[in-house]
Amino acid sequence: MKLATIMLIAFALLGALIPLNAQTPAVASQVVIGFTGGSVWTSGSTGICIWYFPVLGNLELKSLFATEGGAPVVDKEHAYLIWVSDWSIQAGAGNGPLSLAVVPAGTATIYFSNNPTSRDWRDLSKRSSWGVPVATFVRGAGLFQSADSWASDKFYFSAPLVSSKSFSVNGKQFNFRNLIPNGMTCFEYGQAGSSSEAGSCVAMGTNFLTW
Repeated sequence: MKLATIMLIAFALLGALIPLNAQTPAVASQVVIGFTGGSVWTSGSTGICIWYFPVLGNLELKSLFATEGGAPVVDKEHAYLIWVSDWSIQAGAGNGPLSLAVVPAGTATIYFSNNPTSRDWRDLSKRSSWGVPVATFVRGAGLFQSADSWASDKFYFSAPLVSSKSFSVNGKQFNFRNLIPNGMTCFEYGQAGSSSEAGSCVAMGTNFLTW
């Protein structure tokens, strides 16, 4: 079974277990998002990370993805909401199978579109068709880590929420500030040589470090 399939099943089970209303602030360390997607390299040291969300609070899939044949299609092309973050690698180091790469802090934006299939993916630097920015985060610096010579990797980072705006999803008003007023901490896992990434984010409490 492919990693993406396994992660989607896990997200579905996770979402069923979390008694979380999307409009109720989550408590610190509570899982609020399950994501999958991937990164596209734009140079030897830079790239763009694009996620979509099979789990967001307790919202149903039909609130997160456009449908075809009456059923939600869970992929990037049908996702009402996408996370987009430009990143770069500042330095790398290795010692045997252990490898590290420094990723400086940056920003991330969540875009909402009620017509996701109209997005133009041909030029990732032109994002006017991707939707309305509904949340902006400061993505904290972190380390890409691998214990198997980049056969797989993991990346943890904080993402304080700096701005958000309300939008209508499935006929209901939603605002990320109501769910994660302080932002979130994300745990990302991926496969080297692949654009596949998946993971989860937990709500950040009021006491977090910034520098």
